Amino acid sequence: MENRLKNFLTPSVMQGGDWRTLEHAVSRILLHCGWRDIQYVGESGDKGADVLAVRYNSAKAVDDSYLIQVKAVNSNSYVGKSAVDQALKGQSYYKARIVVIATNGEFTRSAYQRRDELIKEGYDVRLWNGAFLLDLVDKWEDYSSERRNLREYQARISDSIIKSYIKGCRKSLFIVATGLGKTVIASVIADKLYHQGLKKILVLCHSTDLAFQLQKAFWGQISKQISTRLFMDGEPPVPIDGINFGLYQTLFGYLGGIEPHAFDLIIVDEAHHALANAFATCIQYLSPKLLVGMTATPWRGDGTSIESIFGEPIERISLVDGMRMGYLAKVDYRLMCDNIDWNEIPNLAKNSLTIRDLNKKLFLPQRDDAVIAQLLDVATKIQNPKIAIFSPSKNHAETFAGKLVSAGISAANMSVNDKVKRRQILLNFSAGKIKAITAVDVLNEGIDVPDVNILVFLRATHSRRIFIQQLGRGLRISSGKNKVIVLDFVTDIRRIAAVRELDKEAKSEPKPSEIETVFLRDGVVTFSNERVQNFVDAWLDDVTSLQDSEDAEKLAFPNTDGWL
Repeated sequence: MENRLKNFLTPSVMQGGDWRTLEHAVSRILLHCGWRDIQYVGESGDKGADVLAVRYNSAKAVDDSYLIQVKAVNSNSYVGKSAVDQALKGQSYYKARIVVIATNGEFTRSAYQRRDELIKEGYDVRLWNGAFLLDLVDKWEDYSSERRNLREYQARISDSIIKSYIKGCRKSLFIVATGLGKTVIASVIADKLYHQGLKKILVLCHSTDLAFQLQKAFWGQISKQISTRLFMDGEPPVPIDGINFGLYQTLFGYLGGIEPHAFDLIIVDEAHHALANAFATCIQYLSPKLLVGMTATPWRGDGTSIESIFGEPIERISLVDGMRMGYLAKVDYRLMCDNIDWNEIPNLAKNSLTIRDLNKKLFLPQRDDAVIAQLLDVATKIQNPKIAIFSPSKNHAETFAGKLVSAGISAANMSVNDKVKRRQILLNFSAGKIKAITAVDVLNEGIDVPDVNILVFLRATHSRRIFIQQLGRGLRISSGKNKVIVLDFVTDIRRIAAVRELDKEAKSEPKPSEIETVFLRDGVVTFSNERVQNFVDAWLDDVTSLQDSEDAEKLAFPNTDGWL
Protein backbone atom coordinates (compact mmCIF):
# COMPACT_ATOMS: atom_id res chain seq x y z
CA MET A 1 0.00 0.00 0.00
CA GLU A 2 2.83 2.43 0.83
CA ASN A 3 3.93 2.78 -2.78
CA ARG A 4 0.47 4.23 -3.48
CA LEU A 5 0.69 6.87 -0.77
CA LYS A 6 0.89 10.50 -1.83
CA ASN A 7 2.39 13.36 0.13
CA PHE A 8 -0.85 14.31 1.82
CA LEU A 9 -1.78 10.69 2.56
CA THR A 10 1.46 9.88 4.35
CA PRO A 11 2.04 6.63 6.27
CA SER A 12 1.44 8.58 9.50
CA VAL A 13 -1.95 9.75 8.26
CA MET A 14 -3.01 6.35 6.92
CA GLN A 15 -1.95 4.68 10.17
CA GLY A 16 -4.17 7.01 12.17
CA GLY A 17 -1.38 9.08 13.68
CA ASP A 18 -2.66 12.48 12.57
CA TRP A 19 -6.43 12.93 12.69
CA ARG A 20 -6.40 16.60 11.69
CA THR A 21 -4.27 16.03 8.61
CA LEU A 22 -6.61 13.18 7.61
CA GLU A 23 -9.54 15.61 7.80
CA HIS A 24 -7.64 18.04 5.61
CA ALA A 25 -6.72 15.24 3.18
CA VAL A 26 -10.39 14.29 2.82
CA SER A 27 -11.20 17.95 2.17
CA ARG A 28 -8.52 18.04 -0.52
CA ILE A 29 -9.90 14.89 -2.13
CA LEU A 30 -13.38 16.44 -2.23
CA LEU A 31 -12.06 19.57 -3.91
CA HIS A 32 -10.26 17.59 -6.61
CA CYS A 33 -13.27 15.39 -7.27
CA GLY A 34 -15.73 18.18 -7.97
CA TRP A 35 -17.24 19.23 -4.64
CA ARG A 36 -17.45 22.96 -3.88
CA ASP A 37 -18.25 25.36 -1.03
CA ILE A 38 -16.15 23.12 1.21
CA GLN A 39 -16.23 24.11 4.88
CA TYR A 40 -13.86 22.52 7.35
CA VAL A 41 -15.52 22.15 10.77
CA GLY A 42 -13.23 19.74 12.61
CA GLU A 43 -13.51 20.99 16.19
CA SER A 44 -15.23 20.14 19.46
CA GLY A 45 -18.96 20.76 19.37
CA ASP A 46 -19.07 20.10 15.63
CA LYS A 47 -22.52 18.46 15.90
CA GLY A 48 -21.33 15.36 14.02
CA ALA A 49 -19.62 17.08 11.07
CA ASP A 50 -15.96 17.45 10.18
CA VAL A 51 -16.42 18.72 6.62
CA LEU A 52 -19.41 20.24 4.83
CA ALA A 53 -19.61 20.49 1.06
CA VAL A 54 -21.94 20.89 -1.92
CA ARG A 55 -21.91 19.00 -5.21
CA TYR A 56 -24.07 19.42 -8.29
CA ASN A 57 -26.32 16.44 -9.04
CA SER A 58 -26.64 16.44 -12.82
CA ALA A 59 -29.29 13.69 -12.80
CA LYS A 60 -31.64 15.78 -10.68
CA ALA A 61 -30.29 19.21 -11.72
CA VAL A 62 -29.93 20.29 -8.08
CA ASP A 63 -27.13 20.98 -5.62
CA ASP A 64 -26.71 18.21 -3.04
CA SER A 65 -25.36 19.14 0.39
CA TYR A 66 -22.93 16.71 2.05
CA LEU A 67 -21.90 16.12 5.65
CA ILE A 68 -18.63 14.20 6.07
CA GLN A 69 -17.55 12.71 9.40
CA VAL A 70 -13.85 11.73 9.37
CA LYS A 71 -12.56 9.01 11.70
CA ALA A 72 -8.85 8.35 12.14
CA VAL A 73 -8.09 4.88 13.56
CA ASN A 74 -4.92 2.89 14.20
CA SER A 75 -4.22 -0.48 12.61
CA ASN A 76 -5.87 -2.38 15.48
CA SER A 77 -9.17 -0.48 15.44
CA TYR A 78 -12.25 -0.27 13.24
CA VAL A 79 -14.95 2.34 12.86
CA GLY A 80 -18.22 1.06 14.29
CA LYS A 81 -21.89 1.87 13.79
CA SER A 82 -21.80 4.57 16.49
CA ALA A 83 -19.95 6.77 13.98
CA VAL A 84 -22.82 6.32 11.54
CA ASP A 85 -25.35 7.32 14.19
CA GLN A 86 -23.23 10.31 15.18
CA ALA A 87 -23.11 11.52 11.59
CA LEU A 88 -26.84 10.97 11.28
CA LYS A 89 -27.41 13.37 14.19
CA GLY A 90 -25.26 15.86 12.35
CA GLN A 91 -27.41 15.46 9.26
CA SER A 92 -30.45 16.41 11.27
CA TYR A 93 -28.68 19.54 12.52
CA TYR A 94 -27.08 20.72 9.26
CA LYS A 95 -29.95 19.57 7.01
CA ALA A 96 -27.45 17.89 4.65
CA ARG A 97 -28.96 15.46 2.13
CA ILE A 98 -26.04 13.01 1.97
CA VAL A 99 -23.98 11.62 4.87
CA VAL A 100 -20.44 10.25 4.44
CA ILE A 101 -18.23 8.59 7.05
CA ALA A 102 -14.60 8.50 5.88
CA THR A 103 -11.70 6.69 7.54
CA ASN A 104 -8.10 5.77 6.90
CA GLY A 105 -8.90 2.21 8.07
CA GLU A 106 -11.95 -0.05 7.80
CA PHE A 107 -15.50 -0.30 9.15
CA THR A 108 -17.00 -3.03 11.30
CA ARG A 109 -19.64 -5.35 9.93
CA SER A 110 -22.21 -3.66 12.16
CA ALA A 111 -21.37 -0.29 10.58
CA TYR A 112 -22.08 -1.66 7.11
CA GLN A 113 -25.29 -3.25 8.38
CA ARG A 114 -26.39 0.05 9.94
CA ARG A 115 -25.69 1.83 6.64
CA ASP A 116 -27.79 -0.69 4.73
CA GLU A 117 -30.67 -0.32 7.20
CA LEU A 118 -30.65 3.45 6.80
CA ILE A 119 -30.56 3.24 3.01
CA LYS A 120 -33.69 1.07 3.12
CA GLU A 121 -35.34 3.78 5.22
CA GLY A 122 -34.58 6.38 2.55
CA TYR A 123 -31.34 7.87 3.89
CA ASP A 124 -28.31 8.40 1.66
CA VAL A 125 -25.38 7.15 3.78
CA ARG A 126 -21.96 6.32 2.32
CA LEU A 127 -18.90 4.68 3.91
CA TRP A 128 -15.46 5.53 2.52
CA ASN A 129 -12.63 3.32 3.83
CA GLY A 130 -8.88 3.82 3.43
CA ALA A 131 -8.70 1.80 0.23
CA PHE A 132 -11.46 3.92 -1.27
CA LEU A 133 -9.59 7.15 -0.42
CA LEU A 134 -6.39 5.81 -1.96
CA ASP A 135 -8.28 4.83 -5.11
CA LEU A 136 -9.60 8.37 -5.40
CA VAL A 137 -6.08 9.78 -5.11
CA ASP A 138 -4.79 7.32 -7.72
CA LYS A 139 -7.35 8.59 -10.22
CA TRP A 140 -6.05 12.16 -10.05
CA GLU A 141 -3.82 13.68 -12.67
CA ASP A 142 -0.88 15.57 -11.26
CA TYR A 143 -3.10 18.66 -11.07
CA SER A 144 -6.75 18.90 -10.19
CA SER A 145 -9.36 19.06 -12.93
CA GLU A 146 -10.51 22.23 -11.17
CA ARG A 147 -7.19 23.93 -11.91
CA ARG A 148 -7.83 27.31 -13.51
CA ASN A 149 -6.11 28.53 -16.62
CA LEU A 150 -4.43 31.80 -15.80
CA ARG A 151 -5.93 34.99 -17.10
CA GLU A 152 -3.57 37.28 -18.98
CA TYR A 153 -2.95 39.62 -16.04
CA GLN A 154 -2.51 36.69 -13.61
CA ALA A 155 0.12 35.11 -15.85
CA ARG A 156 1.80 38.49 -16.31
CA ILE A 157 2.06 39.11 -12.56
CA SER A 158 3.28 35.61 -11.67
CA ASP A 159 5.82 35.60 -14.51
CA SER A 160 7.08 39.06 -13.54
CA ILE A 161 7.65 38.02 -9.92
CA ILE A 162 9.46 34.82 -10.89
CA LYS A 163 11.62 36.63 -13.45
CA SER A 164 12.51 39.37 -10.96
CA TYR A 165 13.48 36.67 -8.43
CA ILE A 166 15.74 34.97 -10.97
CA LYS A 167 17.38 38.35 -11.59
CA GLY A 168 18.10 38.70 -7.87
CA CYS A 169 15.08 40.55 -6.48
CA ARG A 170 14.21 39.29 -2.98
CA LYS A 171 10.80 40.87 -2.42
CA SER A 172 7.69 41.57 -4.46
CA LEU A 173 4.20 42.98 -3.99
CA PHE A 174 1.05 42.78 -6.10
CA ILE A 175 -2.34 44.40 -5.52
CA VAL A 176 -5.33 42.62 -7.03
CA ALA A 177 -8.92 43.47 -6.12
CA THR A 178 -11.28 41.02 -4.39
CA GLY A 179 -12.69 38.45 -6.81
CA LEU A 180 -9.85 38.66 -9.31
CA GLY A 181 -7.83 35.67 -8.10
CA LYS A 182 -4.88 37.00 -6.14
CA THR A 183 -4.66 33.62 -4.36
CA VAL A 184 -4.52 31.87 -7.74
CA ILE A 185 -1.54 34.05 -8.63
CA ALA A 186 0.18 33.25 -5.32
CA SER A 187 -0.44 29.50 -5.64
CA VAL A 188 1.01 29.43 -9.15
CA ILE A 189 4.09 31.31 -7.93
CA ALA A 190 4.46 28.77 -5.10
CA ASP A 191 4.00 25.79 -7.45
CA LYS A 192 6.51 27.02 -10.01
CA LEU A 193 9.14 28.05 -7.49
CA TYR A 194 8.71 24.77 -5.59
CA HIS A 195 9.71 22.92 -8.74
CA GLN A 196 12.65 25.33 -9.14
CA GLY A 197 14.01 24.44 -5.71
CA LEU A 198 12.20 26.73 -3.26
CA LYS A 199 10.59 23.79 -1.51
CA LYS A 200 10.11 25.14 2.00
CA ILE A 201 7.22 27.58 1.73
CA LEU A 202 5.39 29.60 4.38
CA VAL A 203 2.07 31.37 3.77
CA LEU A 204 1.07 33.83 6.50
CA CYS A 205 -2.28 35.46 7.27
CA HIS A 206 -4.08 36.92 10.27
CA SER A 207 -7.05 34.60 10.97
CA THR A 208 -7.72 30.87 11.35
CA ASP A 209 -10.59 30.80 8.85
CA LEU A 210 -8.46 32.59 6.28
CA ALA A 211 -5.60 30.11 6.75
CA PHE A 212 -7.86 27.20 5.82
CA GLN A 213 -9.36 29.15 2.91
CA LEU A 214 -5.89 29.85 1.57
CA GLN A 215 -4.85 26.20 1.87
CA LYS A 216 -8.03 25.14 0.08
CA ALA A 217 -7.48 27.70 -2.69
CA PHE A 218 -3.88 26.53 -3.19
CA TRP A 219 -5.00 22.88 -3.50
CA GLY A 220 -6.77 23.64 -6.77
CA GLN A 221 -3.62 25.03 -8.40
CA ILE A 222 -0.64 23.12 -7.02
CA SER A 223 0.73 19.70 -7.90
CA LYS A 224 -0.54 16.82 -5.79
CA GLN A 225 3.11 16.11 -5.01
CA ILE A 226 3.25 19.25 -2.85
CA SER A 227 2.09 18.57 0.68
CA THR A 228 0.39 21.23 2.79
CA ARG A 229 -0.23 21.66 6.49
CA LEU A 230 -1.86 24.13 8.85
CA PHE A 231 -0.10 25.24 12.02
CA MET A 232 -2.41 26.37 14.80
CA ASP A 233 -3.68 25.41 18.25
CA GLY A 234 -0.18 25.30 19.69
CA GLU A 235 1.50 23.67 16.69
CA PRO A 236 4.53 25.52 15.28
CA PRO A 237 5.33 25.86 11.58
CA VAL A 238 7.63 23.06 10.45
CA PRO A 239 10.07 23.66 7.55
CA ILE A 240 8.94 20.65 5.50
CA ASP A 241 9.23 20.21 1.76
CA GLY A 242 5.81 21.68 1.17
CA ILE A 243 3.64 24.59 2.26
CA ASN A 244 2.86 25.71 5.81
CA PHE A 245 -0.27 27.86 6.21
CA GLY A 246 -0.88 29.71 9.44
CA LEU A 247 -1.21 32.84 11.50
CA TYR A 248 1.54 35.34 12.12
CA GLN A 249 0.37 35.42 15.75
CA THR A 250 1.25 31.72 16.09
CA LEU A 251 4.53 32.15 14.24
CA PHE A 252 5.47 35.03 16.56
CA GLY A 253 5.14 32.74 19.58
CA TYR A 254 7.62 30.23 18.12
CA LEU A 255 9.94 32.70 16.40
CA GLY A 256 12.87 32.07 18.77
CA GLY A 257 12.98 28.39 17.82
CA ILE A 258 12.97 28.93 14.06
CA GLU A 259 16.11 29.58 12.03
CA PRO A 260 15.93 32.84 10.03
CA HIS A 261 16.64 30.94 6.77
CA ALA A 262 14.25 28.05 7.54
CA PHE A 263 11.88 28.98 4.72
CA ASP A 264 12.79 29.55 1.08
CA LEU A 265 9.63 31.41 0.09
CA ILE A 266 7.28 33.42 2.31
CA ILE A 267 3.95 34.69 0.99
CA VAL A 268 2.00 37.22 3.07
CA ASP A 269 -1.72 37.47 2.41
CA GLU A 270 -3.63 40.67 3.23
CA ALA A 271 -0.24 42.33 3.30
CA HIS A 272 -1.67 45.57 4.71
CA HIS A 273 -1.51 43.79 8.10
CA ALA A 274 2.26 43.40 7.77
CA LEU A 275 2.96 46.65 9.60
CA ALA A 276 1.36 45.34 12.81
CA ASN A 277 4.05 45.01 15.48
CA ALA A 278 4.14 41.20 15.80
CA PHE A 279 3.72 40.71 12.05
CA ALA A 280 6.53 43.14 11.24
CA THR A 281 8.79 41.43 13.79
CA CYS A 282 8.26 38.05 12.08
CA ILE A 283 9.00 39.43 8.64
CA GLN A 284 12.10 41.30 9.81
CA TYR A 285 13.44 38.21 11.63
CA LEU A 286 13.00 35.71 8.80
CA SER A 287 15.30 35.80 5.77
CA PRO A 288 13.69 33.88 2.92
CA LYS A 289 15.08 33.75 -0.57
CA LEU A 290 11.90 35.53 -1.69
CA LEU A 291 9.25 37.50 0.21
CA VAL A 292 5.95 38.09 -1.61
CA GLY A 293 3.13 40.33 -0.37
CA MET A 294 -0.37 40.35 -1.81
CA THR A 295 -3.50 42.28 -0.95
CA ALA A 296 -6.77 43.47 -2.42
CA THR A 297 -6.86 46.61 -0.30
CA PRO A 298 -3.49 48.29 0.37
CA TRP A 299 -4.91 51.24 2.33
CA ARG A 300 -4.29 51.50 6.04
CA GLY A 301 -6.19 53.74 8.42
CA ASP A 302 -2.97 55.09 9.94
CA GLY A 303 -1.70 56.27 6.58
CA THR A 304 1.45 54.10 6.59
CA SER A 305 2.50 52.28 3.44
CA ILE A 306 3.17 48.57 3.01
CA GLU A 307 5.64 49.44 0.27
CA SER A 308 8.21 50.08 3.02
CA ILE A 309 8.31 46.29 3.51
CA PHE A 310 7.55 44.86 0.07
CA GLY A 311 8.64 47.61 -2.30
CA GLU A 312 6.71 49.09 -5.21
CA PRO A 313 3.88 46.87 -6.48
CA ILE A 314 4.60 44.77 -9.55
CA GLU A 315 1.07 45.65 -10.68
CA ARG A 316 -2.28 47.01 -9.46
CA ILE A 317 -5.60 45.59 -10.70
CA SER A 318 -8.68 47.42 -9.35
CA LEU A 319 -12.35 46.44 -9.22
CA VAL A 320 -13.04 48.68 -12.21
CA ASP A 321 -10.15 47.04 -14.10
CA GLY A 322 -11.77 43.67 -13.39
CA MET A 323 -15.18 44.82 -14.59
CA ARG A 324 -13.64 46.37 -17.70
CA MET A 325 -11.93 43.07 -18.54
CA GLY A 326 -15.15 41.12 -17.95
CA TYR A 327 -13.82 39.12 -15.00
CA LEU A 328 -16.14 40.72 -12.45
CA ALA A 329 -19.89 41.09 -12.60
CA LYS A 330 -21.37 44.37 -13.73
CA VAL A 331 -22.47 46.64 -10.92
CA ASP A 332 -25.84 48.33 -10.71
CA TYR A 333 -25.10 50.51 -7.69
CA ARG A 334 -28.14 52.33 -6.35
CA LEU A 335 -27.59 54.98 -3.69
CA MET A 336 -30.84 55.11 -1.76
CA CYS A 337 -30.52 58.72 -0.59
CA ASP A 338 -34.14 59.52 0.18
CA ASN A 339 -33.31 59.92 3.86
CA ILE A 340 -31.51 63.27 3.64
CA ASP A 341 -33.09 65.89 5.88
CA TRP A 342 -33.40 68.78 3.44
CA ASN A 343 -34.99 71.01 6.07
CA GLU A 344 -31.81 70.78 8.14
CA ILE A 345 -29.35 71.66 5.38
CA PRO A 346 -29.82 75.49 5.49
CA ASN A 347 -29.01 75.37 9.21
CA LEU A 348 -25.73 73.59 8.45
CA ALA A 349 -24.45 76.15 5.94
CA LYS A 350 -21.04 77.63 6.80
CA ASN A 351 -20.87 75.60 10.03
CA SER A 352 -17.83 73.52 10.95
CA LEU A 353 -19.06 70.13 12.16
CA THR A 354 -17.45 66.81 12.96
CA ILE A 355 -18.31 64.07 10.49
CA ARG A 356 -20.19 62.25 13.24
CA ASP A 357 -22.38 65.27 14.01
CA LEU A 358 -22.86 66.06 10.35
CA ASN A 359 -24.10 62.54 9.63
CA LYS A 360 -26.54 62.73 12.55
CA LYS A 361 -27.99 66.01 11.32
CA LEU A 362 -27.90 65.25 7.61
CA PHE A 363 -29.43 61.77 7.47
CA LEU A 364 -32.78 60.70 8.87
CA PRO A 365 -32.96 57.16 10.38
CA GLN A 366 -33.87 54.44 7.90
CA ARG A 367 -36.96 52.38 8.62
CA ASP A 368 -36.52 48.62 8.17
CA ASP A 369 -39.98 48.26 6.66
CA ALA A 370 -39.15 50.78 3.94
CA VAL A 371 -35.84 49.01 3.20
CA ILE A 372 -37.59 45.63 2.94
CA ALA A 373 -40.24 47.05 0.63
CA GLN A 374 -37.56 48.27 -1.79
CA LEU A 375 -35.63 45.01 -1.47
CA LEU A 376 -38.75 43.00 -2.28
CA ASP A 377 -39.38 45.18 -5.33
CA VAL A 378 -35.88 44.41 -6.64
CA ALA A 379 -35.86 40.71 -5.67
CA THR A 380 -39.13 39.95 -7.48
CA LYS A 381 -37.69 41.28 -10.73
CA ILE A 382 -34.68 38.96 -10.97
CA GLN A 383 -34.38 35.20 -11.30
CA ASN A 384 -33.14 33.29 -8.24
CA PRO A 385 -32.29 36.22 -5.98
CA LYS A 386 -29.45 35.52 -3.56
CA ILE A 387 -29.05 38.36 -1.08
CA ALA A 388 -26.30 39.44 1.34
CA ILE A 389 -27.18 42.19 3.81
CA PHE A 390 -24.66 44.09 5.94
CA SER A 391 -26.28 45.26 9.17
CA PRO A 392 -25.07 47.92 11.63
CA SER A 393 -25.18 45.57 14.67
CA LYS A 394 -25.68 41.95 15.66
CA ASN A 395 -29.07 42.76 17.20
CA HIS A 396 -30.17 44.45 14.00
CA ALA A 397 -28.93 41.53 11.89
CA GLU A 398 -31.06 39.14 13.95
CA THR A 399 -34.13 41.37 13.89
CA PHE A 400 -33.83 42.17 10.19
CA ALA A 401 -33.51 38.47 9.27
CA GLY A 402 -36.75 37.82 11.17
CA LYS A 403 -38.50 40.64 9.31
CA LEU A 404 -37.35 39.22 5.99
CA VAL A 405 -38.82 35.84 6.87
CA SER A 406 -42.12 37.53 7.78
CA ALA A 407 -42.02 39.28 4.40
CA GLY A 408 -41.66 35.95 2.58
CA ILE A 409 -37.89 35.82 2.02
CA SER A 410 -36.12 32.87 3.67
CA ALA A 411 -33.29 34.39 5.69
CA ALA A 412 -30.85 33.77 8.54
CA ASN A 413 -28.45 35.84 10.62
CA MET A 414 -24.77 34.94 10.17
CA SER A 415 -23.64 37.17 13.05
CA VAL A 416 -23.99 34.57 15.77
CA ASN A 417 -21.26 33.46 18.15
CA ASP A 418 -21.80 29.76 17.39
CA LYS A 419 -19.35 28.86 14.59
CA VAL A 420 -21.19 25.63 13.92
CA LYS A 421 -24.44 27.52 13.46
CA ARG A 422 -22.73 29.89 11.02
CA ARG A 423 -21.47 26.98 8.97
CA GLN A 424 -24.94 25.45 8.90
CA ILE A 425 -26.38 28.72 7.63
CA LEU A 426 -23.69 29.14 4.99
CA LEU A 427 -24.17 25.57 3.77
CA ASN A 428 -27.91 26.14 3.36
CA PHE A 429 -27.31 29.50 1.68
CA SER A 430 -24.84 27.91 -0.77
CA ALA A 431 -27.32 25.12 -1.54
CA GLY A 432 -30.15 27.61 -2.15
CA LYS A 433 -32.27 26.69 0.86
CA ILE A 434 -31.89 30.22 2.24
CA LYS A 435 -32.30 33.25 -0.02
CA ALA A 436 -30.82 35.92 2.24
CA ILE A 437 -28.20 36.22 4.95
CA THR A 438 -27.55 39.13 7.28
CA ALA A 439 -24.17 39.89 8.82
CA VAL A 440 -22.19 42.67 10.46
CA ASP A 441 -18.67 41.94 9.29
CA VAL A 442 -18.12 39.90 6.14
CA LEU A 443 -14.38 39.67 6.83
CA ASN A 444 -14.69 37.13 9.65
CA GLU A 445 -18.01 35.54 8.81
CA GLY A 446 -17.16 33.86 5.53
CA ILE A 447 -19.80 35.27 3.19
CA ASP A 448 -18.21 34.36 -0.13
CA VAL A 449 -20.82 32.82 -2.42
CA PRO A 450 -20.24 33.66 -6.12
CA ASP A 451 -23.93 33.74 -7.09
CA VAL A 452 -24.83 36.54 -4.65
CA ASN A 453 -26.65 38.97 -6.93
CA ILE A 454 -28.06 41.51 -4.46
CA LEU A 455 -26.01 43.36 -1.85
CA VAL A 456 -27.72 45.56 0.73
CA PHE A 457 -25.65 48.02 2.76
CA LEU A 458 -27.28 49.10 5.99
CA ARG A 459 -23.97 49.52 7.75
CA ALA A 460 -22.13 52.76 6.99
CA THR A 461 -18.48 51.82 7.45
CA HIS A 462 -16.18 54.67 6.51
CA SER A 463 -13.20 52.39 5.90
CA ARG A 464 -12.43 52.32 2.18
CA ARG A 465 -10.73 48.93 2.66
CA ILE A 466 -13.75 47.29 4.28
CA PHE A 467 -16.14 48.89 1.78
CA ILE A 468 -14.18 47.54 -1.19
CA GLN A 469 -13.92 44.08 0.39
CA GLN A 470 -17.66 43.97 1.08
CA LEU A 471 -18.52 45.19 -2.41
CA GLY A 472 -16.17 42.60 -3.88
CA ARG A 473 -18.21 39.78 -2.32
CA GLY A 474 -20.96 40.45 -4.84
CA LEU A 475 -18.75 40.84 -7.90
CA ARG A 476 -17.83 37.23 -8.52
CA ILE A 477 -19.17 35.81 -11.76
CA SER A 478 -21.34 32.70 -11.74
CA SER A 479 -23.66 30.90 -14.16
CA GLY A 480 -26.89 32.80 -14.76
CA LYS A 481 -25.64 35.97 -13.08
CA ASN A 482 -25.17 39.00 -15.31
CA LYS A 483 -24.82 41.71 -12.67
CA VAL A 484 -25.00 42.49 -8.98
CA ILE A 485 -27.52 45.02 -7.74
CA VAL A 486 -26.31 47.08 -4.78
CA LEU A 487 -28.84 48.85 -2.59
CA ASP A 488 -26.88 51.26 -0.42
CA PHE A 489 -29.01 52.99 2.22
CA VAL A 490 -26.30 55.52 2.91
CA THR A 491 -26.03 57.21 6.32
CA ASP A 492 -22.48 58.54 6.05
CA ILE A 493 -21.13 61.31 3.86
CA ARG A 494 -17.88 59.34 3.49
CA ARG A 495 -19.76 56.46 1.82
CA ILE A 496 -21.13 58.86 -0.79
CA ALA A 497 -17.57 60.03 -1.39
CA ALA A 498 -16.29 56.47 -1.81
CA VAL A 499 -19.05 55.51 -4.22
CA ARG A 500 -18.57 58.68 -6.21
CA GLU A 501 -14.86 57.90 -6.64
CA LEU A 502 -15.75 54.38 -7.86
CA ASP A 503 -18.12 55.96 -10.39
CA LYS A 504 -15.48 58.44 -11.55
CA GLU A 505 -12.98 55.62 -12.14
CA ALA A 506 -15.57 53.71 -14.17
CA LYS A 507 -16.24 56.75 -16.37
CA SER A 508 -12.55 57.55 -16.85
CA GLU A 509 -10.78 56.78 -20.11
CA PRO A 510 -9.31 53.26 -20.14
CA LYS A 511 -5.58 52.77 -20.43
CA PRO A 512 -4.31 52.05 -23.97
CA SER A 513 -4.05 48.33 -23.17
CA GLU A 514 -7.53 48.10 -21.60
CA ILE A 515 -10.94 47.40 -23.07
CA GLU A 516 -13.37 50.31 -23.34
CA THR A 517 -16.68 49.16 -21.84
CA VAL A 518 -19.87 51.00 -22.75
CA PHE A 519 -21.48 49.98 -19.48
CA LEU A 520 -18.66 51.53 -17.45
CA ARG A 521 -18.38 54.62 -19.63
CA ASP A 522 -21.84 55.61 -18.44
CA GLY A 523 -20.87 54.99 -14.81
CA VAL A 524 -22.07 52.37 -12.36
CA VAL A 525 -23.89 54.51 -9.78
CA THR A 526 -27.41 55.91 -9.79
CA PHE A 527 -28.99 58.13 -7.16
CA SER A 528 -32.54 57.46 -6.01
CA ASN A 529 -33.00 61.22 -5.77
CA GLU A 530 -31.76 63.62 -8.47
CA ARG A 531 -31.64 66.44 -5.94
CA VAL A 532 -29.10 64.44 -3.95
CA GLN A 533 -26.88 64.00 -6.99
CA ASN A 534 -26.83 67.76 -7.54
CA PHE A 535 -25.94 68.19 -3.87
CA VAL A 536 -23.12 65.65 -4.10
CA ASP A 537 -21.71 67.03 -7.36
CA ALA A 538 -21.68 70.56 -5.94
CA TRP A 539 -19.93 69.69 -2.70
CA LEU A 540 -17.87 66.51 -2.93
CA ASP A 541 -15.44 67.41 -5.70
CA ASP A 542 -12.41 66.25 -3.71
CA VAL A 543 -13.39 62.86 -2.31
CA THR A 544 -10.07 61.08 -1.89
CA SER A 545 -9.14 62.54 1.47
CA LEU A 546 -12.68 62.29 2.83
CA GLN A 547 -13.12 58.51 2.49
CA ASP A 548 -10.84 57.52 5.34
CA SER A 549 -11.51 60.53 7.58
CA GLU A 550 -12.23 59.92 11.25
CA ASP A 551 -15.56 60.63 12.97
CA ALA A 552 -14.07 63.55 14.92
CA GLU A 553 -12.64 65.31 11.86
CA LYS A 554 -14.41 68.59 11.14
CA LEU A 555 -15.85 69.62 7.79
CA ALA A 556 -16.92 73.09 6.74
CA PHE A 557 -20.41 72.76 5.33
CA PRO A 558 -20.69 75.06 2.26
CA ASN A 559 -23.19 77.78 1.54
CA THR A 560 -26.07 76.10 -0.27
CA ASP A 561 -27.28 79.18 -2.16
CA GLY A 562 -27.83 78.45 -5.82
CA TRP A 563 -27.50 74.66 -5.86
CA LEU A 564 -30.30 73.36 -3.67
